[in-house]
Amino acid sequence: MKQLKIVLLIIGTIIGAGFVSGKEISSFFSIFGYYSFIFIIPIFFLLYYLINKLLILGSINRINNIDKLNLIIFKKNNKIIKIFTFISFIILSSTMMSAIPTAFNIKMYSFMHILTIIFIIIISCIAIYKDISFIKNLCTIIVPIILILMVVVCFVNIKQPSNILLSNIILLPYNVLTYVCRNIFLSYFVIAKSSYGLKSKECKQISLITSIILSFIMAFVIYIELGNADYLTSSMPLLFLSQKYNILYILYLIVLQFAIFTTLISTLLTLKSFFKFKHKIFNVIVPTLICAILSFISFDYFVIYLYPVIGIFGFYLLFYLMPFNFSFQNTNQNIHKASQETQNNSGRHN
Repeated sequence: MKQLKIVLLIIGTIIGAGFVSGKEISSFFSIFGYYSFIFIIPIFFLLYYLINKLLILGSINRINNIDKLNLIIFKKNNKIIKIFTFISFIILSSTMMSAIPTAFNIKMYSFMHILTIIFIIIISCIAIYKDISFIKNLCTIIVPIILILMVVVCFVNIKQPSNILLSNIILLPYNVLTYVCRNIFLSYFVIAKSSYGLKSKECKQISLITSIILSFIMAFVIYIELGNADYLTSSMPLLFLSQKYNILYILYLIVLQFAIFTTLISTLLTLKSFFKFKHKIFNVIVPTLICAILSFISFDYFVIYLYPVIGIFGFYLLFYLMPFNFSFQNTNQNIHKASQETQNNSGRHN
């Protein structure tokens, strides 16, 4: 049961509104037609490798804050890395907050918009105060429902796919790397934090199951989108396809909000670990309020102009997790040394 919860937790932190709506998959993969299916295999292996690395790292270290995790991965306590990760998760959390009223077509700066943000603040504070246990339990309930509804929408829209090439095939390998790096960066702290005490075999099993589920869903969605080419360039392909049945459309609209919320809590949980206030409640309230204020910036602005920042750090993270930089078999001693250094620094700070 513990392994299943971690699988659903990882999936829940990775699949946001972009994934569930089908827009992310169409923009990154379906626009390349049948060539997209070829790259499902490298996506699977990249996901498996990176998730497994982070799970093993977390299994042998009690990861409580982002500083400790970054020190272990990057082998240095660099202020630039700290600032970069802090800004990245501010952007991610603010984007998720702005996405909820945007999805409901609530007018910016209206009374309903302000009321919605206040509601999000309250729910988010409660969730991240309870730490990772809340989001783990939430994902255990919500993620299976999201995945089932995605499969149902796909099944009721099965058609013969057509090989439509809407973008240069040369860009596909780049999209694969960008997609995997961004999503792993989104959840790398939560993955490492959730796996303390797991055995190596359990880490591999979790990584395998998670990668299989994500790769299968992606392949199925690509197949459906290629069979419904008229919806391929729409803002939310799967949401539009769910309109075939009214009840299915309503349910799908609801799960979209939960997909946003699980990602939001994941990013806020990471952001919370940056703060070291004497009263722990401020570690919850302050980051949530910062992101709530920034969420009044347009959702489109975040996606177009600020998301590339996250992609850059995602590549940086991937580079350090590659075998030639990060061999767990040969660096366990360094890992524990880095952990001890973090603990000593925390003690001196206190």
